[in-house]
Amino acid sequence: MGTLLAQVRGVVKNENGEAFQGVNVVIKGDNKGTITDANGRYEIVAANGSTLVFSFLGYKSLEVQVGNQQEINVSLEVNADMMEEIIVVGYGTQKKSSLTGAVSSITTKELSTQPVISATQAMQGRVPGVSIVNNSSPGAEPTVRIRGVGSISLNPNPLYVIDGVPAGGLNTISPNDIESIEVLKDASAAAIYGSRAANGVVLITTKKGKAGKLSISLDSYIGTQSAWKTLDLLDRDEYIKYGTALLTASGQPVPGRFAAMNTPIYEGAATTFAQTQTNWQDVMFKNGPIHNNQLSLAGGTDKSKFYLSLGNFKQEGILPFTEYARQSIRLNSDHSVARFISIGQTMMVSRDKRIAERDAGGRSMVMNIMRMTPYWPVSDPTKLGGYSTTAQGLDATDPENPMRIAVQEQQDQIDRSFKILGTVYADVKLMNWLKYRFTMGGDYSSSIFTGFVPIYNDGNRSRQTAELSQNRGQYFSTIFTNQLTFDKTFGKHYVNAIAVFERQDATFKSINLTGQRPDNNVKEIQGAANINGNTSTSENTLLSYVGRLNYEYDNKYLLSASVRRDGSSKFAPGNKWGTFPSVSVGWRISEEAFMKDVLAINELKLRGSIGVTGYNAIGDYDWQPLISANNTNYSFGNASQLGSYFNSLGNTGLSWEETTMKNIGLDLSLFGNKVSISTEFYSRKTDGLLLRVPLPDSEGYSNSPLANVGSMQNNGFELALGYHIDKKDFKSTITGTFDLVRNKVLSLDTPNATINAGNNADFGGFDITRTEAGHPLQSFYGWQVEKIFQNEGEIAAANGADGNAQTPYQNEMTKPGDIKFRDLNNDGKIDANDRTYLGSYLPKFSYGLNYSGTYKNFDFSVFFQGVYGNKIYNGTKVIGQGMLRLFNATTDVLNAWTPTNTNTDVPRAVSGDPNQNARTSDRFIEDGSYLRLKNLTIGYTLPSDKIAKLTNNVLTKARIYFTSQNLLTFTKYSGYDPEIASRNNNLLTNGVDYGMYPQARTLTIGLNLGFN
Repeated sequence: MGTLLAQVRGVVKNENGEAFQGVNVVIKGDNKGTITDANGRYEIVAANGSTLVFSFLGYKSLEVQVGNQQEINVSLEVNADMMEEIIVVGYGTQKKSSLTGAVSSITTKELSTQPVISATQAMQGRVPGVSIVNNSSPGAEPTVRIRGVGSISLNPNPLYVIDGVPAGGLNTISPNDIESIEVLKDASAAAIYGSRAANGVVLITTKKGKAGKLSISLDSYIGTQSAWKTLDLLDRDEYIKYGTALLTASGQPVPGRFAAMNTPIYEGAATTFAQTQTNWQDVMFKNGPIHNNQLSLAGGTDKSKFYLSLGNFKQEGILPFTEYARQSIRLNSDHSVARFISIGQTMMVSRDKRIAERDAGGRSMVMNIMRMTPYWPVSDPTKLGGYSTTAQGLDATDPENPMRIAVQEQQDQIDRSFKILGTVYADVKLMNWLKYRFTMGGDYSSSIFTGFVPIYNDGNRSRQTAELSQNRGQYFSTIFTNQLTFDKTFGKHYVNAIAVFERQDATFKSINLTGQRPDNNVKEIQGAANINGNTSTSENTLLSYVGRLNYEYDNKYLLSASVRRDGSSKFAPGNKWGTFPSVSVGWRISEEAFMKDVLAINELKLRGSIGVTGYNAIGDYDWQPLISANNTNYSFGNASQLGSYFNSLGNTGLSWEETTMKNIGLDLSLFGNKVSISTEFYSRKTDGLLLRVPLPDSEGYSNSPLANVGSMQNNGFELALGYHIDKKDFKSTITGTFDLVRNKVLSLDTPNATINAGNNADFGGFDITRTEAGHPLQSFYGWQVEKIFQNEGEIAAANGADGNAQTPYQNEMTKPGDIKFRDLNNDGKIDANDRTYLGSYLPKFSYGLNYSGTYKNFDFSVFFQGVYGNKIYNGTKVIGQGMLRLFNATTDVLNAWTPTNTNTDVPRAVSGDPNQNARTSDRFIEDGSYLRLKNLTIGYTLPSDKIAKLTNNVLTKARIYFTSQNLLTFTKYSGYDPEIASRNNNLLTNGVDYGMYPQARTLTIGLNLGFN
């Protein structure tokens, strides 16, 4: 070794090209060394010819000989053999290689790249077997389904467990605060949560501090949102042409305005109706700003670590007066107070505000936009409230001015909430192999809805008194968990066992008030007239005993078994307790001696499981008979007295919905873990579905009781693929997901029972979905279109199909240009018996594809998400070309059938729809398949050494990036957006587009900064 000493300095980076703090830099064969700082920089005195060794746990060590250079910069690579991935499971963690259940993970990197409100939105398309459909305006919770639909009458959402506390309301949690998400999909993974796990479990772990120098980071983005598609609606002249044809065909008078278009749009206006051309889509759809700012601090010592964050998020919608805003604070800490005791806590405090879309008169904003008259002014200063609408019969039937709805029915309807969610824990190491953990958690939330709708008169409708409402709710839940964990290795045997006792109590209280005011000046209920109110309180308790055993032999043969015993106050004595067992096995074939020469295979594991889970999401008192107190009059002693009565039967036999799931899985890693494959086959059967059982009116009850009377099956397949490219300057990962699920209702309360839903007069006036044994849940159900009658001869021939020409095939009002529906039972007439199943809202398969990577200081991510084979009932098509009455419409109606325009699929224009051409039929069923460029991100990170020099070591990281959300959508669906959930969370109208709030295209620019 040379004797010439020199000061050697440099920068160490990780696999992503980022400054690497905490790397050990030592002189080989000597005890001298140092570690890198927050900028990845180091300095060391070394002799010429000596060797520097750079090392960090989980990374490949790197040796570099010192020559004449004074600066040595290096990058460390991940050691895939040492970086054993740890997965969070119920009440603990496991090595990924030891998992025998179906568990999928999402990292913070996948969550933080997307400009979304909640983690559930960011999960869309990234987890096979998990269906997520965004729903309605900003702040609306997405519809989440894990491995199909598990319930008919109860909301089949998964259980969310946040840092060990079962809780909901993920909108209140900043995605930037989340370290990882694990989705427990099969029963062996989820059964440990027992009576709440039938629809899957989502475990959310928030970030914690790490030992080392204090690190400060600022993550911020700002952007804009816009509607990515509009429809072709009639303009002023087209509307007049269409309206004339529609009403003339029905023998109704043409609106008087059509001949008086040169009158002012309102008294004193200089503009006439003939000069007015209002594109209501341009008026209502707007650019909605979105921004997010999060400041976080993390650090500590080996004895005490903390993570602190402050966040501010706001999203305005693409329609007026729809928005969501959130402010949050999080503090997580961990402390080692003695050699055998550690304590810690998690706490989140957040408040949010939401102005949601309101269905004024049961009609969505999109519906009002489509139907409003195109020559009408947006505002009218002569009217009380500043807005007017068409006079009935003078311009149209009764459309609503959509801007009036937004301003007067929506602007002052505000939801606010405040939430505290936290835990305190203590770990006591009783032995090296035995640990006791006590956790106390709490979930507190208060909500306030304030509503004010003013006095107005728009010329057609009016409100004589201002109406006020205030609804307050308070929820508080506590959970106490006592857990013993045994963890020990005996030679080739590894055993991990837990025993848990847990109690969770929940209380909800509400107070609801309404009142009226004679003016619009004061928006408080205090001092209002006609004040009415009601209050409610409900409570429930869940006691649980949990046990689980994980066993491994020689790192090859795996066994996991668990059982949970739940007791719930929601059920009657005798049915309060349920037992939920599961067992799973695994075989790591790749660890067998006969596989050692197969160098291409790094991991090959076969898994199988079976288990039982439950679902108890019923009301706290649904098993008890309901009394309507002081709600009727009874004549007693020649005087009228208030009386009470039972209005619902109880059901002491009420029990959990119970799901049995079987799962077979295969995990495969190839070529140095560059290629990964994971597949799952599962069968999921739910028994004891809770349904309302109809009672005869003669029984005298107004409410139908709940009973366990149905069953349903979901079978599916899942596939996850990954490919990793690791070159000198270019590193990338390609991941893909694919899943399919087949759903079938096996039984309802009686063999021939049906559950119909979707009937709405604005959309044809017939049921749209039907649930029946032998078919998928809530399938579309209606008539099939055969053709359009071209002449009276065709109608006469159809009328005589039953042998009697005097009986109409459809009805007596059928004329040429009307739709001929298919006679499926061949009885020569069209009636309800000719309806059939028209398809399902459930996709034949779903998929996602993500390509992300880095090249030098650049990073990128491209994420596609899509579904295939699902059907949508296009209600916007009913609005656009249903021609039920005179409203504005889409330009399709200009192609309506006439004697000179017979080559068309649009029936004749006639007001009142006498042939019921707009009835539920395959005319309005469309392919809902789509492929969406869900997220595109391009970023650049400034070199850390240059940043440090420029900022005098204040900045350790500076990254700027551009992100787009929903940039491109490829679909044949003709409505505004193919991502259709359900209106007002109706469980049986999924996939029915009643004029749903469309998804926005979002463009953002962001900045990530790290500070010393």
